[in-house]
Amino acid sequence: MSTMVIRVACRCLLRLLALVLILIGADANTISTSWAAPSSSAGEADQSQVTDESSAIPTDEAETEPVSPSIQVSGSIWRSVPGIVFLQTPIGKLSLSSKTTLRDIRGSHKITLYVHGSTTVVDIQDRGSGKLIHRYVTTGADAVSGETKTLSLWTPEGEQSFPLGQFEGKLLSHNSQKPLTVEIDAAGAIRGIHDLQFDLQVSQVPHAAPHLHVLLNGTVAKLKSSYVFLRTPLGIVTVSTKTGVRNAKVGQDMTVWIHGGHAAIDLFQEGAPAPAKRFLTGPLTYASPDRAALTLHTPEGERAVTPTGGKTVLSSLKEGTPITVELDQEGSVVDIRRVN
Repeated sequence: MSTMVIRVACRCLLRLLALVLILIGADANTISTSWAAPSSSAGEADQSQVTDESSAIPTDEAETEPVSPSIQVSGSIWRSVPGIVFLQTPIGKLSLSSKTTLRDIRGSHKITLYVHGSTTVVDIQDRGSGKLIHRYVTTGADAVSGETKTLSLWTPEGEQSFPLGQFEGKLLSHNSQKPLTVEIDAAGAIRGIHDLQFDLQVSQVPHAAPHLHVLLNGTVAKLKSSYVFLRTPLGIVTVSTKTGVRNAKVGQDMTVWIHGGHAAIDLFQEGAPAPAKRFLTGPLTYASPDRAALTLHTPEGERAVTPTGGKTVLSSLKEGTPITVELDQEGSVVDIRRVN
């Protein structure tokens, strides 16, 4: 009897154990499913995030793509007659001319030229107070909207729109093939329609000019004496060999970049994306205490290089002395020379 009871008890225990295992398995499946769902959602979220980020990358790159031509340069007036102003800037001479304005320019005025793509801005300010006296903006006729009766264009403060006001008729009928120059006052009102031209020479690399910026792309149109005549969307810009450029050829594509006290001039061969020659001009700066490497300022940022060529000239120069470093297509230093 006791043996039978034991057997029955064992069977009951086995069935109970089986039931427990089934229940555990069911719970396990439930837990596994509940983990899988967030994991899948997280995966989808991660994938969505990657997709969003990857789709945003071209937009970011497009926003940081440098605008060319692009200029910001200020100058002091060294000579003026009604309708013509001559200025001395940190990079060379700048002249402004107009048949309809520039009649009240004084030696106490500060003039700044901005170029942003197809838009040119000339600001004339009182040097002491900084008060804006005149602002002339030159742009294309497509900036005028007949629908909204506004003029939309780039300014140093960003994109802005201005009501056409009393000049609506003249602005809407402007010849679309000719540049349009308007005067805009500090309150945002259009004060007049003018003509305005400028001529810029890049004769040197400045020692220090914190707000100076130049980016020009063009083609070498002519070589004369120590000057390169560069054909750009702005017209012909004269570039002196004192900026470091050498051995340019007519028809060759050329880029001029100046920022602060540093300059980079690139010469390209037809069909090659990388410059065949790059001339970097600025103060001699060592990247390491042992003076084995140089710090070079380029449009892409700072880089340290260990020169293999032109090292002998460095031994006689103090740090901070203006130099030009010539690089080949691979980015290797082929020459170092002092700027005269």
